Amino acid sequence: MKQIATGRRTDAERAAEHYLYRVLSCEIEQIRRAVRVRFQSVDFWGCDVMGRHISGHAYYAQVTAGQTEAVRTRRRKLEKISWNEYDHVYLLQLVERKAGRGKDFFFRVHRFHHQPRRWDVDDALQPVPREWFRKLRIEG
Repeated sequence: MKQIATGRRTDAERAAEHYLYRVLSCEIEQIRRAVRVRFQSVDFWGCDVMGRHISGHAYYAQVTAGQTEAVRTRRRKLEKISWNEYDHVYLLQLVERKAGRGKDFFFRVHRFHHQPRRWDVDDALQPVPREWFRKLRIEG
């Protein structure tokens, strides 16, 4: 795996919105991305993207394009927060692999469990199609 440029941060957040919608089945109207502008910063308890499932459960996703140290730092930050037992917390690490002349992107998914407070990492990488780097739009 190769390190990804920091310019991919916005792309990673857009891909996380698609992940919440397509993989975790969050309602598209209930998916929000954190706001970072010059005089305003709104985040969801340290997460970049938040979505709500039809069952009412909240899904929070922190996204990073960094490697081991970035993941470790974000994990520690999220562990300090006292999450509700019905909240689902994910750390999505965007990684890339060389594929011929281009690159393929994947999410390495880290999931936080409240009791006991530990992280699980999925063995399988979640493919990130190119269209996930575009803005999530409501179809129909």
